[in-house]
Amino acid sequence: MKKNKVKKKQNQFGFWISLLTFLQTARFFARIFVLNIPILLILGMLIIFNDITWWQGILYFGAAFIITGILITVVFKELENFISYLKSLAQGIDVEIPSFHRGIFGSVRLADAFLSVKKLWSDQTLSDTNILERLPTPLLMIDQQMHIVFANTVALDFFGDDILQKPVVNIFKDDKFSNALNQIVSHETQTKWFEFDYQDDSVYTFTTRIERLPAIAKNNAVAVIVMHDVSAFKLFKQQQSDFFANASHELKTPLSILSGLIETLQGPAKDDTVAREKFLKMMAEQTDRMTNLVQDLLSLSRLQMMDKTHQNDIIIISDLLKSVVESLTIRANNHKKTLKLKILHDLPRVIGNRAELHQAVQNLIDNAIKYGEDNSVITIKAELNNGFPKKSERYFDDVRQVLAISIHNTGNPISSQNKQRIFERFYRLDTLKSRRTEGTGLGLGIVQQIVQKHDGFIDVTSSHSNGTTFTIYLPVDL
Repeated sequence: MKKNKVKKKQNQFGFWISLLTFLQTARFFARIFVLNIPILLILGMLIIFNDITWWQGILYFGAAFIITGILITVVFKELENFISYLKSLAQGIDVEIPSFHRGIFGSVRLADAFLSVKKLWSDQTLSDTNILERLPTPLLMIDQQMHIVFANTVALDFFGDDILQKPVVNIFKDDKFSNALNQIVSHETQTKWFEFDYQDDSVYTFTTRIERLPAIAKNNAVAVIVMHDVSAFKLFKQQQSDFFANASHELKTPLSILSGLIETLQGPAKDDTVAREKFLKMMAEQTDRMTNLVQDLLSLSRLQMMDKTHQNDIIIISDLLKSVVESLTIRANNHKKTLKLKILHDLPRVIGNRAELHQAVQNLIDNAIKYGEDNSVITIKAELNNGFPKKSERYFDDVRQVLAISIHNTGNPISSQNKQRIFERFYRLDTLKSRRTEGTGLGLGIVQQIVQKHDGFIDVTSSHSNGTTFTIYLPVDL
Protein backbone atom coordinates (compact mmCIF):
# COMPACT_ATOMS: atom_id res chain seq x y z
CA MET A 1 0.00 0.00 0.00
CA LYS A 2 2.76 2.46 0.93
CA LYS A 3 4.63 1.74 -2.30
CA ASN A 4 1.45 2.39 -4.29
CA LYS A 5 0.87 5.71 -2.53
CA VAL A 6 4.46 6.79 -3.14
CA LYS A 7 4.21 5.78 -6.79
CA LYS A 8 0.92 7.65 -7.11
CA LYS A 9 2.47 10.83 -5.66
CA GLN A 10 5.46 10.48 -7.99
CA ASN A 11 3.11 10.16 -10.95
CA GLN A 12 1.19 13.27 -9.82
CA PHE A 13 4.44 15.21 -9.40
CA GLY A 14 5.65 14.08 -12.83
CA PHE A 15 2.34 15.17 -14.34
CA TRP A 16 2.60 18.70 -12.93
CA ILE A 17 6.23 18.97 -14.05
CA SER A 18 5.27 17.89 -17.55
CA LEU A 19 2.36 20.35 -17.60
CA LEU A 20 4.61 23.22 -16.40
CA THR A 21 7.21 22.34 -19.04
CA PHE A 22 4.54 22.24 -21.71
CA LEU A 23 3.15 25.66 -20.67
CA GLN A 24 6.61 27.26 -20.63
CA THR A 25 7.37 25.77 -24.05
CA ALA A 26 4.02 26.95 -25.39
CA ARG A 27 4.66 30.47 -24.00
CA PHE A 28 8.09 30.49 -25.62
CA PHE A 29 6.72 29.52 -29.08
CA ALA A 30 3.81 31.92 -28.68
CA ARG A 31 6.28 34.78 -28.12
CA ILE A 32 8.18 33.77 -31.26
CA PHE A 33 4.97 33.55 -33.27
CA VAL A 34 3.74 36.96 -32.08
CA LEU A 35 7.06 38.57 -32.96
CA ASN A 36 6.93 36.98 -36.45
CA ILE A 37 3.37 38.07 -37.29
CA PRO A 38 4.65 41.11 -39.32
CA ILE A 39 6.95 38.77 -41.32
CA LEU A 40 4.07 36.35 -41.82
CA LEU A 41 1.88 39.15 -43.22
CA ILE A 42 4.62 40.33 -45.58
CA LEU A 43 5.25 36.81 -46.85
CA GLY A 44 1.51 36.31 -47.36
CA MET A 45 1.29 39.44 -49.51
CA LEU A 46 4.29 38.31 -51.55
CA ILE A 47 2.64 34.92 -52.16
CA ILE A 48 -0.65 36.59 -53.19
CA PHE A 49 1.13 38.77 -55.76
CA ASN A 50 3.04 35.69 -56.98
CA ASP A 51 6.45 37.18 -56.05
CA ILE A 52 7.32 33.98 -54.18
CA THR A 53 5.90 30.50 -54.04
CA TRP A 54 4.16 28.82 -51.10
CA TRP A 55 7.20 26.64 -50.44
CA GLN A 56 9.50 29.67 -50.50
CA GLY A 57 7.17 31.47 -48.06
CA ILE A 58 7.14 28.52 -45.68
CA LEU A 59 10.94 28.29 -45.92
CA TYR A 60 11.42 32.01 -45.24
CA PHE A 61 8.99 31.96 -42.32
CA GLY A 62 10.71 28.92 -40.82
CA ALA A 63 14.08 30.64 -41.06
CA ALA A 64 12.70 33.80 -39.45
CA PHE A 65 11.04 31.69 -36.74
CA ILE A 66 14.35 29.98 -35.88
CA ILE A 67 16.37 33.24 -35.91
CA THR A 68 13.76 34.97 -33.72
CA GLY A 69 13.83 32.03 -31.30
CA ILE A 70 17.60 32.27 -30.96
CA LEU A 71 17.43 36.06 -30.43
CA ILE A 72 14.69 35.72 -27.83
CA THR A 73 16.65 33.06 -25.99
CA VAL A 74 19.75 35.28 -25.81
CA VAL A 75 17.90 38.53 -24.96
CA PHE A 76 15.62 37.01 -22.34
CA LYS A 77 18.57 35.21 -20.78
CA GLU A 78 20.37 38.55 -20.50
CA LEU A 79 17.33 40.22 -18.97
CA GLU A 80 16.87 37.39 -16.48
CA ASN A 81 20.52 37.71 -15.42
CA PHE A 82 20.10 41.47 -15.18
CA ILE A 83 16.94 41.21 -13.08
CA SER A 84 18.58 38.62 -10.81
CA TYR A 85 21.55 40.97 -10.38
CA LEU A 86 19.23 43.86 -9.43
CA LYS A 87 17.42 41.68 -6.89
CA SER A 88 20.74 40.69 -5.27
CA LEU A 89 21.82 44.33 -4.99
CA ALA A 90 18.45 45.28 -3.53
CA GLN A 91 19.01 42.63 -0.83
CA GLY A 92 22.43 44.08 -0.05
CA ILE A 93 24.33 41.20 -1.70
CA ASP A 94 27.22 42.49 -3.78
CA VAL A 95 27.41 39.72 -6.42
CA GLU A 96 29.63 39.66 -9.46
CA ILE A 97 28.41 41.73 -12.41
CA PRO A 98 27.00 39.41 -15.15
CA SER A 99 28.53 39.70 -18.62
CA PHE A 100 26.08 41.28 -21.04
CA HIS A 101 26.08 40.67 -24.78
CA ARG A 102 27.50 43.62 -26.72
CA GLY A 103 25.38 43.06 -29.79
CA ILE A 104 22.37 44.77 -31.34
CA PHE A 105 19.82 43.85 -28.72
CA GLY A 106 19.54 47.13 -26.79
CA SER A 107 19.73 45.46 -23.40
CA VAL A 108 23.37 46.48 -23.46
CA ARG A 109 22.31 50.13 -23.25
CA LEU A 110 20.22 49.44 -20.17
CA ALA A 111 23.07 47.49 -18.63
CA ASP A 112 25.61 50.21 -19.39
CA ALA A 113 23.34 52.89 -17.97
CA PHE A 114 22.80 50.91 -14.79
CA LEU A 115 26.47 50.09 -14.38
CA SER A 116 27.30 53.79 -14.75
CA VAL A 117 24.77 54.64 -12.05
CA LYS A 118 26.13 51.83 -9.85
CA LYS A 119 29.68 53.17 -10.25
CA LEU A 120 28.40 56.61 -9.28
CA TRP A 121 26.72 55.12 -6.22
CA SER A 122 29.88 53.22 -5.29
CA ASP A 123 32.02 56.34 -5.66
CA GLN A 124 29.55 58.31 -3.58
CA THR A 125 29.49 55.57 -0.93
CA LEU A 126 33.29 55.60 -0.76
CA SER A 127 33.23 59.39 -0.51
CA ASP A 128 30.62 59.28 2.28
CA THR A 129 32.68 56.63 4.09
CA ASN A 130 35.79 58.80 3.86
CA ILE A 131 33.82 61.73 5.27
CA LEU A 132 32.59 59.60 8.19
CA GLU A 133 36.13 58.31 8.78
CA ARG A 134 37.43 61.86 9.07
CA LEU A 135 34.76 63.24 11.37
CA PRO A 136 36.39 64.81 14.45
CA THR A 137 33.88 63.12 16.77
CA PRO A 138 33.33 59.40 17.47
CA LEU A 139 30.73 57.76 15.20
CA LEU A 140 29.48 54.18 15.48
CA MET A 141 26.96 52.06 13.55
CA ILE A 142 25.17 49.08 15.07
CA ASP A 143 23.11 46.21 13.69
CA GLN A 144 19.82 44.84 15.00
CA GLN A 145 21.69 42.74 17.59
CA MET A 146 23.36 45.95 18.90
CA HIS A 147 26.79 44.88 17.66
CA ILE A 148 29.15 47.54 16.34
CA VAL A 149 29.51 47.10 12.56
CA PHE A 150 31.29 50.39 11.81
CA ALA A 151 33.48 52.81 13.77
CA ASN A 152 35.30 55.83 12.37
CA THR A 153 38.96 56.58 13.09
CA VAL A 154 38.28 58.79 16.12
CA ALA A 155 36.05 56.13 17.71
CA LEU A 156 38.68 53.42 17.17
CA ASP A 157 41.40 55.64 18.67
CA PHE A 158 39.18 56.56 21.62
CA PHE A 159 37.56 53.23 22.50
CA GLY A 160 40.05 50.72 21.02
CA ASP A 161 40.73 48.99 17.71
CA ASP A 162 38.95 45.81 18.84
CA ILE A 163 35.43 47.19 19.34
CA LEU A 164 34.07 46.04 15.95
CA GLN A 165 31.53 43.20 16.11
CA LYS A 166 31.29 43.60 19.90
CA PRO A 167 28.03 44.44 21.72
CA VAL A 168 27.94 48.19 22.18
CA VAL A 169 26.37 47.85 25.66
CA ASN A 170 29.53 46.04 26.83
CA ILE A 171 31.59 49.13 26.01
CA PHE A 172 29.23 51.81 27.32
CA LYS A 173 27.94 50.41 30.59
CA ASP A 174 25.51 53.21 31.34
CA ASP A 175 21.78 52.93 32.07
CA LYS A 176 20.85 56.03 30.05
CA PHE A 177 22.78 54.71 27.06
CA SER A 178 21.20 51.23 27.29
CA ASN A 179 17.65 52.61 27.64
CA ALA A 180 18.06 54.93 24.66
CA LEU A 181 19.53 52.13 22.56
CA ASN A 182 16.67 49.74 23.39
CA GLN A 183 14.09 52.35 22.38
CA ILE A 184 15.83 52.86 19.03
CA VAL A 185 16.26 49.16 18.20
CA SER A 186 12.68 48.32 19.24
CA HIS A 187 11.28 51.11 17.00
CA GLU A 188 9.80 52.98 19.99
CA THR A 189 11.43 56.19 18.75
CA GLN A 190 13.49 57.39 15.80
CA THR A 191 16.01 59.65 17.57
CA LYS A 192 17.33 59.97 21.12
CA TRP A 193 19.52 62.73 22.59
CA PHE A 194 21.14 62.26 25.99
CA GLU A 195 24.31 62.86 27.99
CA PHE A 196 26.31 60.18 29.77
CA ASP A 197 29.71 59.65 31.39
CA TYR A 198 32.30 57.22 30.05
CA GLN A 199 34.94 55.91 32.47
CA ASP A 200 38.40 55.11 31.13
CA ASP A 201 41.70 56.40 32.51
CA SER A 202 39.70 59.58 33.04
CA VAL A 203 35.99 60.41 33.09
CA TYR A 204 34.60 61.76 29.81
CA THR A 205 31.18 63.28 29.28
CA PHE A 206 29.51 62.72 25.91
CA THR A 207 26.47 64.40 24.44
CA THR A 208 25.15 61.56 22.33
CA ARG A 209 22.63 61.15 19.53
CA ILE A 210 21.33 57.75 18.46
CA GLU A 211 19.21 57.70 15.29
CA ARG A 212 17.61 54.82 13.47
CA LEU A 213 18.45 54.64 9.77
CA PRO A 214 15.52 54.82 7.29
CA ALA A 215 16.63 51.49 5.79
CA ILE A 216 19.11 48.73 6.61
CA ALA A 217 22.54 49.80 5.40
CA LYS A 218 24.90 47.67 3.33
CA ASN A 219 26.78 46.54 6.45
CA ASN A 220 23.45 45.57 8.11
CA ALA A 221 23.56 48.72 10.24
CA VAL A 222 20.18 49.84 11.59
CA ALA A 223 21.25 52.82 13.71
CA VAL A 224 24.03 55.38 13.94
CA ILE A 225 25.56 56.76 17.17
CA VAL A 226 27.25 60.18 17.10
CA MET A 227 29.10 61.29 20.23
CA HIS A 228 30.41 64.76 21.14
CA ASP A 229 33.00 65.04 23.91
CA VAL A 230 31.86 67.91 26.16
CA SER A 231 34.21 67.10 29.05
CA ALA A 232 36.35 70.21 28.52
CA PHE A 233 33.26 72.42 28.29
CA LYS A 234 31.80 70.97 31.49
CA LEU A 235 35.13 71.39 33.25
CA PHE A 236 35.30 75.00 32.05
CA LYS A 237 31.77 75.68 33.31
CA GLN A 238 32.61 74.10 36.66
CA GLN A 239 35.85 76.08 36.92
CA GLN A 240 34.00 79.25 35.98
CA SER A 241 31.39 78.59 38.67
CA ASP A 242 34.11 77.80 41.22
CA PHE A 243 36.01 80.92 40.15
CA PHE A 244 33.11 83.27 40.88
CA ALA A 245 32.25 81.45 44.10
CA ASN A 246 35.87 81.60 45.32
CA ALA A 247 36.34 85.23 44.21
CA SER A 248 33.18 86.20 46.10
CA HIS A 249 34.37 84.30 49.17
CA GLU A 250 37.89 85.78 49.04
CA LEU A 251 36.44 89.32 48.88
CA LYS A 252 33.67 88.68 51.38
CA THR A 253 36.00 87.51 54.16
CA PRO A 254 38.22 90.62 54.42
CA LEU A 255 35.18 92.87 53.90
CA SER A 256 33.44 91.17 56.84
CA ILE A 257 36.56 91.62 58.99
CA LEU A 258 36.84 95.28 57.99
CA SER A 259 33.16 95.87 58.73
CA GLY A 260 33.52 94.30 62.19
CA LEU A 261 36.65 96.31 62.99
CA ILE A 262 35.05 99.58 61.86
CA GLU A 263 31.96 98.84 63.95
CA THR A 264 34.17 98.10 66.98
CA LEU A 265 36.16 101.33 66.50
CA GLN A 266 32.94 103.31 66.24
CA GLY A 267 31.55 101.69 69.37
CA PRO A 268 33.32 100.06 72.33
CA ALA A 269 36.89 100.89 71.20
CA LYS A 270 36.12 104.45 70.20
CA ASP A 271 38.45 105.96 72.81
CA ASP A 272 40.83 102.98 73.22
CA THR A 273 44.17 104.07 71.72
CA VAL A 274 45.81 100.63 72.01
CA ALA A 275 42.85 98.85 70.42
CA ARG A 276 42.67 101.48 67.68
CA GLU A 277 46.31 100.92 66.68
CA LYS A 278 45.84 97.15 66.70
CA PHE A 279 42.63 97.32 64.65
CA LEU A 280 44.09 99.79 62.15
CA LYS A 281 46.98 97.40 61.52
CA MET A 282 44.52 94.54 60.96
CA MET A 283 42.47 96.74 58.63
CA ALA A 284 45.57 97.57 56.59
CA GLU A 285 46.39 93.85 56.25
CA GLN A 286 42.88 93.05 55.03
CA THR A 287 43.00 95.99 52.63
CA ASP A 288 46.30 94.72 51.23
CA ARG A 289 44.74 91.27 50.86
CA MET A 290 41.82 92.66 48.83
CA THR A 291 44.15 94.85 46.79
CA ASN A 292 46.31 91.85 45.87
CA LEU A 293 43.23 89.85 44.95
CA VAL A 294 41.85 92.61 42.73
CA GLN A 295 45.26 93.07 41.09
CA ASP A 296 45.52 89.34 40.37
CA LEU A 297 42.00 89.28 38.94
CA LEU A 298 42.83 92.24 36.73
CA SER A 299 46.04 90.52 35.61
CA LEU A 300 44.12 87.40 34.61
CA SER A 301 41.52 89.46 32.79
CA ARG A 302 44.19 91.45 30.96
CA LEU A 303 46.09 88.30 29.96
CA GLN A 304 42.94 86.75 28.51
CA MET A 305 42.02 89.87 26.56
CA MET A 306 45.45 90.74 25.16
CA ASP A 307 46.66 88.81 22.12
CA LYS A 308 50.19 88.05 20.92
CA THR A 309 50.59 91.41 19.20
CA HIS A 310 51.71 92.78 22.58
CA GLN A 311 54.61 90.32 22.74
CA ASN A 312 57.27 92.07 20.71
CA ASP A 313 59.87 92.89 23.37
CA ILE A 314 63.41 91.59 22.84
CA ILE A 315 64.18 89.97 26.20
CA ILE A 316 67.58 89.01 27.60
CA ILE A 317 66.56 86.27 30.01
CA SER A 318 69.70 86.48 32.15
CA ASP A 319 69.04 90.18 32.84
CA LEU A 320 65.37 89.50 33.57
CA LEU A 321 66.21 86.74 36.08
CA LYS A 322 68.83 88.90 37.82
CA SER A 323 66.24 91.67 38.17
CA VAL A 324 63.64 89.33 39.71
CA VAL A 325 66.17 87.76 42.10
CA GLU A 326 67.39 91.18 43.28
CA SER A 327 63.83 92.34 43.94
CA LEU A 328 63.00 89.25 46.04
CA THR A 329 66.30 88.80 47.93
CA ILE A 330 65.22 90.76 51.00
CA ARG A 331 61.86 88.92 51.12
CA ALA A 332 63.69 85.59 50.87
CA ASN A 333 66.07 86.55 53.69
CA ASN A 334 63.14 87.51 55.87
CA HIS A 335 61.71 84.01 55.33
CA LYS A 336 65.10 82.37 56.05
CA LYS A 337 65.70 81.42 52.43
CA THR A 338 68.64 82.02 50.09
CA LEU A 339 68.23 82.69 46.36
CA LYS A 340 70.85 81.22 44.03
CA LEU A 341 70.90 82.02 40.30
CA LYS A 342 72.59 79.74 37.72
CA ILE A 343 72.93 80.76 34.06
CA LEU A 344 74.36 77.68 32.33
CA HIS A 345 74.77 78.95 28.76
CA ASP A 346 75.05 82.07 26.68
CA LEU A 347 71.31 82.25 26.28
CA PRO A 348 69.70 83.61 23.10
CA ARG A 349 67.26 86.45 23.24
CA VAL A 350 63.54 85.76 23.45
CA ILE A 351 60.72 87.68 21.82
CA GLY A 352 57.80 88.24 24.18
CA ASN A 353 56.29 90.51 26.81
CA ARG A 354 58.96 91.47 29.34
CA ALA A 355 56.51 92.52 32.09
CA GLU A 356 54.51 89.30 31.83
CA LEU A 357 57.54 86.99 31.91
CA HIS A 358 58.91 89.01 34.86
CA GLN A 359 55.61 88.42 36.68
CA ALA A 360 55.60 84.69 35.86
CA VAL A 361 59.10 84.11 37.22
CA GLN A 362 58.42 86.35 40.21
CA ASN A 363 55.25 84.38 41.11
CA LEU A 364 57.14 81.07 41.00
CA ILE A 365 60.02 82.34 43.13
CA ASP A 366 57.58 83.96 45.56
CA ASN A 367 55.77 80.61 45.95
CA ALA A 368 59.11 78.89 46.58
CA ILE A 369 59.82 81.45 49.31
CA LYS A 370 56.39 80.90 50.89
CA TYR A 371 56.32 77.11 50.83
CA GLY A 372 60.01 76.17 50.88
CA GLU A 373 61.84 74.73 53.84
CA ASP A 374 63.36 77.17 56.32
CA ASN A 375 67.11 77.75 56.04
CA SER A 376 67.12 76.29 52.54
CA VAL A 377 68.41 77.40 49.14
CA ILE A 378 66.06 78.24 46.27
CA THR A 379 67.83 77.61 42.96
CA ILE A 380 66.85 79.54 39.83
CA LYS A 381 68.42 78.01 36.73
CA ALA A 382 68.29 78.87 33.03
CA GLU A 383 69.62 76.71 30.18
CA LEU A 384 69.12 75.94 26.50
CA ASN A 385 67.46 72.63 25.56
CA ASN A 386 66.91 70.88 22.23
CA GLY A 387 63.11 70.74 22.09
CA PHE A 388 60.28 70.41 24.58
CA PRO A 389 60.23 67.70 27.29
CA LYS A 390 58.75 64.28 26.51
CA LYS A 391 55.63 64.85 28.60
CA SER A 392 54.71 67.81 26.40
CA GLU A 393 52.32 67.13 23.50
CA ARG A 394 54.69 69.11 21.27
CA TYR A 395 57.68 66.83 21.92
CA PHE A 396 57.43 65.15 18.51
CA ASP A 397 56.10 68.08 16.44
CA ASP A 398 58.04 71.14 17.59
CA VAL A 399 61.79 70.81 16.94
CA ARG A 400 62.75 74.34 17.97
CA GLN A 401 65.26 74.97 20.71
CA VAL A 402 63.68 75.97 24.01
CA LEU A 403 64.82 78.06 26.93
CA ALA A 404 64.25 76.20 30.21
CA ILE A 405 63.84 78.34 33.36
CA SER A 406 63.51 76.26 36.51
CA ILE A 407 62.84 77.24 40.14
CA HIS A 408 63.73 74.55 42.69
CA ASN A 409 63.03 74.47 46.42
CA THR A 410 62.99 71.86 49.17
CA GLY A 411 60.12 71.20 51.53
CA ASN A 412 56.90 69.22 51.62
CA PRO A 413 56.34 67.63 48.18
CA ILE A 414 53.24 68.20 46.05
CA SER A 415 51.12 65.06 45.65
CA SER A 416 50.29 63.73 42.19
CA GLN A 417 46.63 64.63 42.73
CA ASN A 418 47.50 68.21 43.64
CA LYS A 419 49.90 68.50 40.68
CA GLN A 420 46.95 68.06 38.35
CA ARG A 421 45.06 70.94 39.97
CA ILE A 422 47.58 73.48 41.20
CA PHE A 423 47.15 75.65 38.10
CA GLU A 424 43.41 76.00 38.72
CA ARG A 425 42.35 79.42 39.91
CA PHE A 426 41.93 79.75 43.68
CA TYR A 427 43.15 76.19 44.21
CA ARG A 428 45.43 75.95 47.23
CA LEU A 429 47.22 72.97 48.72
CA ASP A 430 45.50 71.58 51.79
CA THR A 431 48.54 71.67 54.07
CA LEU A 432 49.20 73.38 57.38
CA LYS A 433 51.79 75.67 55.80
CA SER A 434 49.46 76.52 52.95
CA ARG A 435 46.65 77.44 55.33
CA ARG A 436 49.00 79.71 57.29
CA THR A 437 50.33 81.40 54.15
CA GLU A 438 48.54 84.43 52.78
CA GLY A 439 47.72 84.30 49.09
CA THR A 440 44.93 84.63 46.55
CA GLY A 441 45.32 81.22 44.91
CA LEU A 442 45.67 82.91 41.51
CA GLY A 443 49.46 83.07 41.19
CA LEU A 444 50.03 79.78 39.36
CA GLY A 445 46.97 80.36 37.18
CA ILE A 446 48.53 83.65 36.05
CA VAL A 447 51.87 81.91 35.40
CA GLN A 448 50.22 79.26 33.23
CA GLN A 449 48.30 81.90 31.28
CA ILE A 450 51.49 83.84 30.59
CA VAL A 451 53.42 80.74 29.50
CA GLN A 452 50.63 79.68 27.14
CA LYS A 453 50.54 83.16 25.62
CA HIS A 454 54.26 82.82 24.88
CA ASP A 455 53.67 79.47 23.13
CA GLY A 456 55.50 77.70 25.95
CA PHE A 457 54.99 74.83 28.36
CA ILE A 458 55.14 74.66 32.16
CA ASP A 459 55.96 71.52 34.12
CA VAL A 460 56.21 70.60 37.79
CA THR A 461 58.05 67.73 39.47
CA SER A 462 57.98 67.04 43.19
CA SER A 463 59.23 64.34 45.55
CA HIS A 464 60.53 63.94 49.10
CA SER A 465 64.07 63.25 47.93
CA ASN A 466 64.43 65.89 45.18
CA GLY A 467 62.14 68.66 46.34
CA THR A 468 59.85 70.65 44.03
CA THR A 469 60.82 72.14 40.66
CA PHE A 470 58.68 74.36 38.41
CA THR A 471 60.11 74.67 34.88
CA ILE A 472 59.03 77.08 32.16
CA TYR A 473 59.91 76.10 28.57
CA LEU A 474 59.95 78.96 26.05
CA PRO A 475 60.57 78.32 22.32
CA VAL A 476 63.48 80.19 20.75
CA ASP A 477 62.98 81.39 17.17
CA LEU A 478 66.52 81.62 15.85
